[in-house]
Amino acid sequence: MIVPKEYLVAFFNSWKRISQTMDVVYPPVGKLFTISIGETCTIFPISSEDYREKRDKFLLSNNNDKILDGEIPTADDLRTCFFASFILGLENYGEIKGLLQEAAKRNPLKGEKLFFIGYDTNALRFRLNSVVEGIFSELCGNNASKIGYCLSEVVKSELRPQWDRKYDQSKISSLISSSRLNFFKRFLNQPPKAARMARLGAVEYKHLMSQINCREVSGHGRGDDVIIKSYEFFRDKNNVDICLISSDNNFTAMAHEEKIQAICVKQPTSYGKSIDCNWNQLVDLVYITAIVFGYMILGEVSVYGIWTGKVEDDWDKYRLSIDILDDNLKKDLFRDMRILEKGSYGF
Repeated sequence: MIVPKEYLVAFFNSWKRISQTMDVVYPPVGKLFTISIGETCTIFPISSEDYREKRDKFLLSNNNDKILDGEIPTADDLRTCFFASFILGLENYGEIKGLLQEAAKRNPLKGEKLFFIGYDTNALRFRLNSVVEGIFSELCGNNASKIGYCLSEVVKSELRPQWDRKYDQSKISSLISSSRLNFFKRFLNQPPKAARMARLGAVEYKHLMSQINCREVSGHGRGDDVIIKSYEFFRDKNNVDICLISSDNNFTAMAHEEKIQAICVKQPTSYGKSIDCNWNQLVDLVYITAIVFGYMILGEVSVYGIWTGKVEDDWDKYRLSIDILDDNLKKDLFRDMRILEKGSYGF
């Protein structure tokens, strides 16, 4: 069954009738984290040290196969899943919120400059645009269009060769023969791990460009300097103010040299034994983890972030493929999905 990520809400609601907790398991490593479901949810993750040990043991048992090494996510990749779903928070949340509060006060009718937010390549890979939009929406509600967004074409051109790769039959055969894990069969003609993570950024680029208050900035070439120059040209040509969001210290330092406001948003280097989150964050966490890991077991359900036949529309609409063997759970899920489709679903 192929469903958009929002339908995971119905799945969690159905699962609550069975248990208040569920494990998220990735077969090569084991349990990634446990979810405690309630009005506020709690994640109990595997430690980075334990994850590294289990990953290394798995790869060693498979002769440290290079293709397998590139496919099995690292401990840092797991932390990225937590970060990109925003359950870890942001160290400089206050700085971003303060910036957006000031931008919200601007009045172009009084001659004040329009304010734009721009992103570099890594910012979109980590979905930092969703953080900014979420904060500004909280501040301004329906008036969230008071600021603009801009995206350099250079960012798009950097992301494209990163995600435009896929597994052919020979590599799939190698993955399966090395690991003896049949779920890799579903990865045929789909991107490997690094390409999947880049595709997350490409999807965010596309979604931003669909907004009426987003402008695409002309640019040619590659690299941080070219990206910054394109934003600088956009700022000067249109007489607007701009702030760039990045997760790269070098990028923000280069922007500052060009007298462009920029904020560096860094990933936390660690996480605790438990992490609280809301339902929206939980849905994002499961979705992103499914994409990065490609496949996982959620409770008693097989969840595929990629599968043979996944197309552009599936990426753009954040769809997952799920296999449910339990007939009762499947029946409950279909019922809750119908309620969700009618818009009468509540927590």
